[in-house]
Amino acid sequence: MRLRERGDLSVRDSVRDLAGQAMATARQAVRERGQAGLGRLMGRASDARLEQIFAGSQAQRAAFAMMTRHFDPAKAGGFDGAIVYDLGLADGTRRTWAIEVHDGQVWVRPGGSDDAALTVTVPLADFIRVLTTSGSFYPMLVDGRVTMQGDLALADRLPGMFGVVR
Repeated sequence: MRLRERGDLSVRDSVRDLAGQAMATARQAVRERGQAGLGRLMGRASDARLEQIFAGSQAQRAAFAMMTRHFDPAKAGGFDGAIVYDLGLADGTRRTWAIEVHDGQVWVRPGGSDDAALTVTVPLADFIRVLTTSGSFYPMLVDGRVTMQGDLALADRLPGMFGVVR
């Protein structure tokens, strides 16, 4: 009887493992579809609508939190320091956020940093579009909507470091 119980347990454990894997796969699929939908929505929204949604500090904190959740320390290339985003709204209001990376850990806080390795100055609506649609800041650099100061090689690594929030 003891062998049979062990055998039953291993079958139950295997079934439990398979069920857990199926649930994880289903959650990932739902997350990816939701993120793709968010990207499509944000890509089509007007600047005014994006500002209406993301003008508040809580919405901006959520956007940066999504970004930091995608952080891949392996792609940071040993980077340790601060990246500052200076977000501009149509009314002239500016909000700055610092992403701090230290020892492979990342967190975000409101405000700037005196020793930022890179400062990205960008309109809020463009920032949200790049963040959610796997876009790039480079076309906006060419037309002057975005400026970057500091380590431009770090700017090239940002998509890999933080992935794409879709």
